[in-house]
Amino acid sequence: MIDTVRVAISAVVGGAVTGIFGVWLQRTKNKGSNESIYADHTQELFDRLDKITQERDDLKEQVIKLNNQVQKQSNIIDSLTKQVGNLNEKFDLMEEK
Repeated sequence: MIDTVRVAISAVVGGAVTGIFGVWLQRTKNKGSNESIYADHTQELFDRLDKITQERDDLKEQVIKLNNQVQKQSNIIDSLTKQVGNLNEKFDLMEEK
């Protein structure tokens, strides 16, 4: 009876130890695989990052140019509004005479 209990306990402990080492080994293997995947694609990721950064810089320049155009057009609109105001005043003076 005692021998049977010892065999059962040995089997359970052996199974647990084997399971623990199996999980540890799988995690170590996965970690190595993931690192190699990242290492294989590092240059590609850097190239994509450079491309995105360049696109962002180009868009910043475009925004600056568009802001300048908007400012120039706002100045033109202000000038034309003043001219219309002056012409309206002159027209009103002509009607009073």
